[in-house]
Amino acid sequence: MSEETTTTAPAENVEAVSQEPVETLGEGGVKALQAERDARKAADKTIAELTAKLQGIEDAKLSDIERANKAAADAAAELASLRKDHARSQVALMKGVPADMIEFLTGETEEDMAAKADKLLARLNTPGTPKPDPSQGASGQAHALNGDPLLDALTSKLGIRK
Repeated sequence: MSEETTTTAPAENVEAVSQEPVETLGEGGVKALQAERDARKAADKTIAELTAKLQGIEDAKLSDIERANKAAADAAAELASLRKDHARSQVALMKGVPADMIEFLTGETEEDMAAKADKLLARLNTPGTPKPDPSQGASGQAHALNGDPLLDALTSKLGIRK
């Protein structure tokens, strides 16, 4: 019965539970008991060390797996970005979008990007300034380098000849 208590109890409780009178065991029994207690302490210490080592190995494996998962996620994100850039370049090439305007082609699909390219090209091809109105301004006659257009206009209106 004392053996069951000794084997199931932790090392620090072994000494407290099995404090039998030493006189009844004799000298050989005391040596054997001390040897068993020392062996138990050594075994408990070894178990603690091995448990810590195993936990460290499991943590290292887990971190390796986490690193691999992160690397895979990063690679997948980079692949998606490259595919999107490739689609954007293809649409720009097909539609004739200038190279410095490719960044304005947004969208998730090629169809979205093609629609944006059409809008962009429509805006780029519209004239920025209005066309000149021929009824306004000069009549298109060239003046001499040292001529005076105001003087010429006044003399012609008043009928004065030079």
